[in-house]
Amino acid sequence: MQVIKNMFKILSATCLVGLCITSMVSAESQNDQVPDRMNAGTVIEYDANNQMVIVEEGTPVTESNSSVKPLKSNLTPDEQKALDEENQLVNEIKAEAANYPVYKIENPAPQPGLRVEYDGEGYIKQFLIQDDGVFVPFKYKALPEGTRKPVGTYTYGKHDNTIIISKSKVQGEGRITNFTDKKGENERKLQRGDAATRGDIDNPKHGTRLRVRNLDNDESGTVEKRDNGALHDAVLDLWKTTVEDFGVDWSEYVSFSGRYYYSF
Repeated sequence: MQVIKNMFKILSATCLVGLCITSMVSAESQNDQVPDRMNAGTVIEYDANNQMVIVEEGTPVTESNSSVKPLKSNLTPDEQKALDEENQLVNEIKAEAANYPVYKIENPAPQPGLRVEYDGEGYIKQFLIQDDGVFVPFKYKALPEGTRKPVGTYTYGKHDNTIIISKSKVQGEGRITNFTDKKGENERKLQRGDAATRGDIDNPKHGTRLRVRNLDNDESGTVEKRDNGALHDAVLDLWKTTVEDFGVDWSEYVSFSGRYYYSF
């Protein structure tokens, strides 16, 4: 009995130092699901027997909200007016969406040759698949520029990302991330103020102006759509220091809860 008690203490201590994530990953794998979160920078692959293999271990994720400014307690009259107008538009879009079909987009199931890369916050960055020995993006195909999915509500990802497409408006709400590519669509150089949408759901014309709000601190502004990507767990990607326009200190990997919208 004493031996059993000691073993229980050892197991409990092990969990306390962070290895409980292994149990979580094992449980998800048994459910035939790719883990939603791992250590930052982790890379996993599924072998010929569809067993998960950790290719790169990654590092423990440090949780911090220090990069986000606190919620503003007082808005200027102009800011309040803009917020009221925005909220009215958001409510109109959501009211319309009540009559739309809802599409839940699932992550790919584990399969031989699948490779999953996790970002600096430990969330899924991209899915790749082997093609003649070379890893290529998994089934990502952007819609033609200037188009979007049919009217409906599209949900996906760990952060309950939602993109609502109406007859004349688009609103995305969920996680907003940051990217560092040098060039965007048509090999054009990217700069501060540029953004990328999830191109297989919403691929507006190059240069479309998007209104964005950081829901963590109420900072808002306008960005221009200059790229598109898979965005498996985000509704919008902001280029590098663009996040500073929304009250967030820039680093290679940073994100916040937010929304974007535009009319077409």
